[in-house]
Amino acid sequence: KLIKSGMPSVVLVTERFITLAKASMRGNGVPNAPMVVLPKTELTEYAEPDVVRNVANEAVELIIAQLRG
Repeated sequence: KLIKSGMPSVVLVTERFITLAKASMRGNGVPNAPMVVLPKTELTEYAEPDVVRNVANEAVELIIAQLRG
């Protein structure tokens, strides 16, 4: 809803759910919405804090880049 209303937004998804996310985006009328894909292999329930921190920092940079266009 945010994207359709014009609110700058980015879809966050893990590699495992890219196909589902794209289908959902098409179904919601925003097939070309900006998307940031998080790595599935690095983020597990047993991930070390430094790994999570690194993935988060990279994701933030990618999100900012997508929002800037």
